[in-house]
Amino acid sequence: MKTLKKLCALFLLTGISASASARVLPDSLGLPGDNLDLYGVLELFKKSENPEEFEKALNSKDNQLNNLDLNGDNEIDYIHVIDRTEKDAHALVLQVAVNDKETQDVAVIEIEKKADGTADVQIVGDEDLYGKNYIIEPLDEASAKAPENSPARNNTTVVVNVWHWPVVQYVYRPSYVVWVSPWGWHHYPGWWSPWRPVYYGVYYPHWHPYHYYHRRVYAPRMTVAHNVYYGHRSVSKTVYDRRSTTTAPVRSTVQPAKRGRHNSEAQKAKPRSEKAAPKSQPRQEKPRQNNKQGGQKGRRR
Repeated sequence: MKTLKKLCALFLLTGISASASARVLPDSLGLPGDNLDLYGVLELFKKSENPEEFEKALNSKDNQLNNLDLNGDNEIDYIHVIDRTEKDAHALVLQVAVNDKETQDVAVIEIEKKADGTADVQIVGDEDLYGKNYIIEPLDEASAKAPENSPARNNTTVVVNVWHWPVVQYVYRPSYVVWVSPWGWHHYPGWWSPWRPVYYGVYYPHWHPYHYYHRRVYAPRMTVAHNVYYGHRSVSKTVYDRRSTTTAPVRSTVQPAKRGRHNSEAQKAKPRSEKAAPKSQPRQEKPRQNNKQGGQKGRRR
């Protein structure tokens, strides 16, 4: 009888192990970009009133969106936003100060206003963090309701007019002061302090639901905004070297939030291995210092 019980227990454990190993969270790139979901970024941008509010929301711990640690100091990086404009095109660059000398572009939100009064938007992930041609754009309502992987959902000929988004109307005001974040390395708003990054399996469930309202495409549509941005692209050797020697930064320090069936998947997912940072890139020992005077308005470029 005892032998039978042991055999049953063994088969049960084997089945659970096989099921867990076969369960893989989708949409993982295996790159640092896994720690900033661009579907979520676009959704947050859609709900923001202006670029300054968007930057604050992007870096808010409560929103659980920013999980980037590009310099490997085991602390979340502050993402600052810079708007580069030309005529009716805007390229809002999301950028991280990796150290006192280097910055790394994370992504760029490209907006163009058309002659008919409509506006288009795409967010393009930097290829060092997301790989080439990682471009996200909003889905129209009909496509968003269509089943996943259906032809209707993957119809890229339908372009969504985003002119009604509050932040889009804001940047096209005649009185708009071009937003350039005043923050940088060791110079952060008083309300912000860094926290530890979490595993992809913990991070993923918070923003995956928004994948149903946006889609990935493989070609940029914003010609002017795209050209404006790539004339100013900023990359970091530190980030490049870390990417070639380590996986994306992941150290789980918090429990996943209770968010339905996605949460159970995240708890069972195995974290990726973490390698030590190369000796050529020593860990930053200088403590971060916040600017206690609070936020500032953006300055003109």
